Amino acid sequence: MTHPPPSSRLLRSGLRVLKFGGTSVAAPDRIRAVAGVVASQAARGPVVVVVSALGGVTNDLVAAASDAAAGRGEWRERLERLVHRHREAFDELREGEAEETLDAELRRLLDVDLRDLLHGISLVREASPRTMDALLAHGELLSARLVALALRREGLAAEAVDAREFLVTDDTFGNARVLPEPTEPRVRARLARTGEPGEPIPVVTGFVAATLQGETSTLGRGGSDYTAAVLGAALGAEAIELWTDVDGVMTADPRMVPNAFPLAELSYAELMELSHFGAKVVYPPTVQPARDAGIPLLIRNTFRPDLPGTSIRNDVAPASGVPIRGIASIHRVALLRVEGDGMAGVPGTASRLFGALGRRGVNIILISQASSERSICLAVDPGDV
Repeated sequence: MTHPPPSSRLLRSGLRVLKFGGTSVAAPDRIRAVAGVVASQAARGPVVVVVSALGGVTNDLVAAASDAAAGRGEWRERLERLVHRHREAFDELREGEAEETLDAELRRLLDVDLRDLLHGISLVREASPRTMDALLAHGELLSARLVALALRREGLAAEAVDAREFLVTDDTFGNARVLPEPTEPRVRARLARTGEPGEPIPVVTGFVAATLQGETSTLGRGGSDYTAAVLGAALGAEAIELWTDVDGVMTADPRMVPNAFPLAELSYAELMELSHFGAKVVYPPTVQPARDAGIPLLIRNTFRPDLPGTSIRNDVAPASGVPIRGIASIHRVALLRVEGDGMAGVPGTASRLFGALGRRGVNIILISQASSERSICLAVDPGDV
């Protein structure tokens, strides 16, 4: 996916895209904290907000679908817990106001759409990738409405916006990629007036998109980051801010290295390397749209908004005083080795191997080839074995 340079697009001076992950919107008090951050940022200039599902909801939906497909009745209990969680959040956030239209929308999404999808999965005993995308989209459809509600209670005009209106993808359900040619003009047509007098702050569903045929697709786990980057690139944003529960990109995993500390800045290339090899701060496909458009990525902590976070840009000076920028690690990988005397000096062996893996959608984490050319070792995700 290649984006034209900023000089060729409609730049919006001061526009910022703010993305909030699941931990940032996990409960009503956290949603209120998000509303406070948005209010502070909106006082500086126009903002577009992108949100993930409430923390843990996507996993709960996956578990409910698994139960339904296996014929286990537990999917009904899981659904009731999801309904209760969202209804409880709605009741707390509306602060006694009627919100009749929103109430009706939540009831439709929870009590009709979700229930029908899970019931259908239980009848056919199958949850295809296409059906799973239609199911999982509900997490973001619900959270966008709750965050917009919290912003209105903060005194800001805000509306939930369904990204399926403008994000167009291929039909790789479960891990779709955005098609820039149809997407960018639709994004600008829908969101270009953001910040103008009378225009509400758009609270956009992350992770969710639609194919050219209008079928619901999703951008992969972590795809809300990707949504924010695509919107920022299309709108020529000043910055794309990814608000999460950490102080920035750390020098190492703080769960394993207690004295790890946040980095003030990184280059796009360094971030991509760290992300590829296990740093979970940013979903890797996020980097390319921002990098192509020359837009900085900022990683910031929703719960410590006074901290500067980590700035990701092209013009980052080499690290000084320390030999390395950061350390990343992947805890579980599968190692595969292909070897044999018949491989030595035979042209095209590696091409055949990697082509076969590519056709099955297997992502290769690491490659090592012996100088004798008689063996190739590669690492993949255990789920791909």
